[in-house]
Amino acid sequence: MRIFFAGPLTDLKNPDATKAFYTQLADTAKHRGCDYFWAFLNGTDPIKNPDVSPKKVYQVDTKELSRSDIMVAYLGEPSTGTGIEIEFARTHHIPVYILYEKGKKISRMLRGCPAVKKELVFTSRSDALTRFDTLLSRLRP
Repeated sequence: MRIFFAGPLTDLKNPDATKAFYTQLADTAKHRGCDYFWAFLNGTDPIKNPDVSPKKVYQVDTKELSRSDIMVAYLGEPSTGTGIEIEFARTHHIPVYILYEKGKKISRMLRGCPAVKKELVFTSRSDALTRFDTLLSRLRP
């Protein structure tokens, strides 16, 4: 199973901690035998790769998303790009699983998107990883 990971990358409040969490999600997927794509690990990170054009970012992300079986989106901070990717997933019939912290206010429009198959609401990063691992065990027994 191939996973397209999505989440905010631009103007993060705490980029090191957020990207460390993203890496932990990727490690969990790898442990479960999944292939994955994370933009920040693949040449379009806005900090590490500022010279990549917006058009190229769109092309790379949509190509990789179209090759994926599912999308996992972290919604911890606002991200227009993540919203666009979720809508792209919907129009291409790619199931979306969203992750966010308990108590976080997430757009009802996004939560109501037909592509969203499950909401993983967590209380800590370790709880998020456990919930994500459980999801993968059900999707990929």
